[in-house]
Amino acid sequence: MTDILPAPINFFRVPGRRLALSTLQKNSDTTLIFVHGLGGNRQQWRLQWEHFSQENVNLIAWDAYGHGDSARSHHEQAFVSSYAVQDLAAILKAYPSSKRILVAHSFGCRVTLEWVAGLLKTEQAVPIDELILLGPASLAPSLKGPMFGNWMDRLPFWLSSLARPFLQKRFEALAWAPTVDPNLLKAERKATKRNSLFMINAVRAGARPIDHDVLRQFEKPVHILAGQQDGIVPLEEIKKLQSLIPESSLNILPECGHQIMLEQPATVNRCIETALKHLSSGQEARS
Repeated sequence: MTDILPAPINFFRVPGRRLALSTLQKNSDTTLIFVHGLGGNRQQWRLQWEHFSQENVNLIAWDAYGHGDSARSHHEQAFVSSYAVQDLAAILKAYPSSKRILVAHSFGCRVTLEWVAGLLKTEQAVPIDELILLGPASLAPSLKGPMFGNWMDRLPFWLSSLARPFLQKRFEALAWAPTVDPNLLKAERKATKRNSLFMINAVRAGARPIDHDVLRQFEKPVHILAGQQDGIVPLEEIKKLQSLIPESSLNILPECGHQIMLEQPATVNRCIETALKHLSSGQEARS
């Protein structure tokens, strides 16, 4: 797979916490921010990046801590979700923009909503104009429960490491629609090979509770896309989230699994284009 995103720069929120961040700055007043999910990387947004790099918008994507080209850690505490929230906030502060659309996937949606809830709880403004959430992870208080839905969830960690090829195969069966292009699946398998089981388990264990009630105060547009064949996040959980946010919509995509931005890139791009048009028309109305 050829990398589409520009070579990353090293972004440090604090010393030692190095994030690999790709950015395309065009001096536009509008920025698209892409937040990948657990076990992913910034290159998973390549089909959106390639499309919107032709538009007059700034683009930002990064590898979450422990993922892709970002720094790694053997300390479980480093993967508590509140630190990922602080990473997100620091990147937005470093790249100010008057208009922003944030597009997140899976656990990246949960991190984003934890950030939103924290701002609302302290009565701060949320510096995002629209959210697009793809296959958002459950907002359950903990994600320590079953992941694979069979005996694999009961394996001790050392044995899980030895059984990684079987775990990978099971994850792929849950995450992708049966009609997925084998070449795409092969490319993603190679791209995520460096993601350790320790990191994945630590991120799941470090997911902090999110105040559901405060999310009801979020009044900006939220567009949720869900794959009808997503075996990672049950549709019931996504519907629960959609019911929490007043200004949200839900679009269920047939013939699509969990990896929505890769399986249905044209649909995702159209959703982003619609959000950009909303911002543009809103700006015209104010001028």
